[in-house]
Amino acid sequence: MLLTAASLGIGSVWLGEILNRKKEVNKLLGIDETCELMAVIALGYPAEHPKSSRRALKSFIFNKDIT
Repeated sequence: MLLTAASLGIGSVWLGEILNRKKEVNKLLGIDETCELMAVIALGYPAEHPKSSRRALKSFIFNKDIT
């Protein structure tokens, strides 16, 4: 889901810590207390497109001759 969102230009983030506040989140979202959230994903169009923090795979590969 997160990868598809990114491919569509939609920003996304997996929110795990928010589940520690189950009662508050359920109330905010209008979810019955008998339901249990398993994950919360926030989606939206970013105001800015940040530079990628990913490094090229080539930067992790070292070729050293072993003799």
